[in-house]
Amino acid sequence: MTLLVTVFGTLLLTHHGFSSSVNPLDDPDVGLDTIQMIESHGYPCESHNIVTEDGYILTYHRIPHGIDNPVVGTKPVLLMHGASCSSADFVNMGPERSLGYILADKGYDVWIGNARGTAWSRNHTTLDVVTDAAEFFDFSWHEVGYYDLPAAIDYILDVNGDDSLHYVGHSYGTTNFLVLATTRPEYNSKIKLASLLAPVSRMEHQKNQLLVIVAKYIDRIAALADKYHLYEIPLVDQIREIGVSLCSQPAYFSVCEKILFTIVGEDEPEFDLNKIAVLLSNTPSNTGLKQFYHSAQEVKNGGFSQYDYGAAKNLEIYGSETPPSYDISKISSPVALYYGKNDAVVNPEDVAELLSELPNAVNDYLVSFELFNHFDFLFAIDVVELLYTELISVMDKY
Repeated sequence: MTLLVTVFGTLLLTHHGFSSSVNPLDDPDVGLDTIQMIESHGYPCESHNIVTEDGYILTYHRIPHGIDNPVVGTKPVLLMHGASCSSADFVNMGPERSLGYILADKGYDVWIGNARGTAWSRNHTTLDVVTDAAEFFDFSWHEVGYYDLPAAIDYILDVNGDDSLHYVGHSYGTTNFLVLATTRPEYNSKIKLASLLAPVSRMEHQKNQLLVIVAKYIDRIAALADKYHLYEIPLVDQIREIGVSLCSQPAYFSVCEKILFTIVGEDEPEFDLNKIAVLLSNTPSNTGLKQFYHSAQEVKNGGFSQYDYGAAKNLEIYGSETPPSYDISKISSPVALYYGKNDAVVNPEDVAELLSELPNAVNDYLVSFELFNHFDFLFAIDVVELLYTELISVMDKY
């Protein structure tokens, strides 16, 4: 259990920047949730409850337009976060650097997702998140792609009135899209363009040794968690409080920095201490453990496949002793890939394999900055110049 707590405790420190010359606690967004942050910057914010086919009640946030234009954006876009994260990821850095605000100001109708099990999406039509925890959290990122995204896309298009939307995912948010587009290919026609930031599919060339070690022992970790009835990351509120407290103190900057770089890749020049307390105000979000087990299987077994329950249960569920692979050739919607050389989670070699299988890849963009890491896609100091200018120029063509 120590290993499990260490791994997920480490994940709480995966969105930050450091400099000894500022006090992170001075940022006015510290302690605010997604809605409060958006409204504090003068943008409109709506909350929408979306019910999935299997009964999960998801809360999505909407920025219908920018500050200077009160008319609802004509181009709907869905932004989807990664694991242990939430809608806050797309507004944490403020109007100058966060994609949610930037797209709203450019005329997009911005919808920001919250996957099942996160802080904003912990309700169900029949299950209770506490008393029915084992059943409630019996999902991986497969179910987010197979159930959450279709419900959200249909809901967004119904409200906006368009027949298709833009999709932007980061990390596991990209995995969710790949699941959707391969297992429910009819939704490809509802995607104008899928922009995938740090796309996670295959993880066969994983260079992060911590993840490799965890993957090796994932069956034991999962068994131990089940024994103690742990189905989601425990003590997230306490983890956030400790993270804000410790990582805002100069004495702990180097410790937090080392933990971060171990997970995502070292990029000190793009590290911004000003926002660390803001980021840790909402990260980690509540997250079911099964999706981490699923990813560990990808690292351990290779390929890009559905959840592996073992030969006997696989035969019962899938009709074969091994889980089916996701067929990338079924993705007909346009897809743009964005990745970094120094991403310690997503290896460019794995991205190259994904690119070779995509039937309609329209952009292959390797960020030029050598140190660009896994969380720079959302939180780098120069993210607009390094990434968003290119991202939005491609989006505007569709």
